[in-house]
Amino acid sequence: LVFKTRYLLLMAFMLLLANTVNTTGEYILGHIVRDAAIEHVGNDSAAVGREIGQFYSNYFTYVNILGLFLQMFVVSRVVKHLGVPVGVLILPILSMTAYGIAGFIPFLHAVLGAKVAENATDYSINNTVRNMLFLPCTREQKYSAKQVIDSFFVRMGDVVSAVLVFVCTTFFSLHPRGFAVINVVLGIAWFLMARRIGQEYKALSASQQPPAMNA
Repeated sequence: LVFKTRYLLLMAFMLLLANTVNTTGEYILGHIVRDAAIEHVGNDSAAVGREIGQFYSNYFTYVNILGLFLQMFVVSRVVKHLGVPVGVLILPILSMTAYGIAGFIPFLHAVLGAKVAENATDYSINNTVRNMLFLPCTREQKYSAKQVIDSFFVRMGDVVSAVLVFVCTTFFSLHPRGFAVINVVLGIAWFLMARRIGQEYKALSASQQPPAMNA
């Protein structure tokens, strides 16, 4: 069903790309955090562990607080005033900005702010808009194809990220800044795909016709 319907296939590959970017971003953040912790406390493994633990404690706190704020006060206004076609573009734009910062200003606090903004937006605005993309779909597409997209294609993003990190670190000795550049390139592809999906969503909503299966 996914592969026979262009609209669903675009969504599937958009989410695969999105999760590849996000998972690779977590690798970039982890690498920068570890290096910053070693620089701050030396090679004492226990002290490094405490520094990393404290960082991630703050990181997830910031993400959850900002995500809750966005969900309560921003999401409905984005959908009402900007619409789903614009809402679906917000996260790829933020991600390109975040990894641009990581690539050119790879300082811990700069990357922290960028990743907090990215993940909080993912858990709030993007999660809501992503589910709204299925509103013009048929019942079968909502309850069958959506499950495949939300499970298989999203998890495939993790697999692609793992392969990307393995290949680039093993054979090319790529550093976090290099991965940040890759994420910016993937973010551009994600943005273009999201824009196309937004256009199709708008057309489907206007016609009130579900996406047709391709021949």
